[in-house]
Amino acid sequence: MRRRSATLLVGALGLLAAGCLPPSPPPLENGRLPDSLLTTVTPQCRVVNEIAAQLTALLQAANQQGVALAPEHTSFLPPGVSGPPRVESCYRSYEMQVWWRNYYCFIGGCQYAAVPGTSVHGWGRAVDFEDQGRELSFGAPGYGWLTANAARYGFVQPAWARQGSSNAEPWHWEVP
Repeated sequence: MRRRSATLLVGALGLLAAGCLPPSPPPLENGRLPDSLLTTVTPQCRVVNEIAAQLTALLQAANQQGVALAPEHTSFLPPGVSGPPRVESCYRSYEMQVWWRNYYCFIGGCQYAAVPGTSVHGWGRAVDFEDQGRELSFGAPGYGWLTANAARYGFVQPAWARQGSSNAEPWHWEVP
């Protein structure tokens, strides 16, 4: 009888304690990170807090060496094409992932935009860079600087974005 009473008491205490604990936070979703997890580096660039210092140091080092690298401040779309509602060159909200996917699929280039909810930008761990206020190209000084120095700051260019790949994007670099 004591064992049964003790078991019931432990079970009742467990149920009471479960009601007193705060609820678990919702799981994080790509493109839907809370502001508390993001640091603003420039008006167009927010990254996950854990890589903000790395990105800031990378930008400072490049600029001190005369290379005007920065997160993109514009969408670099062709003249006459209406741009996105806002430029998010680092963390990219789910809504902006949808906008870019729709844009690229409309022009026949779906492969140039991740399926919404799968982008590294949606985790705040990718940066699209510009050089000298222009879209970063493979021949730009900024690209050469990144190739030589980005790894020191934890940034890599994924294989799919490198020169010669079918989805080459010289501007796209990320922290794995």
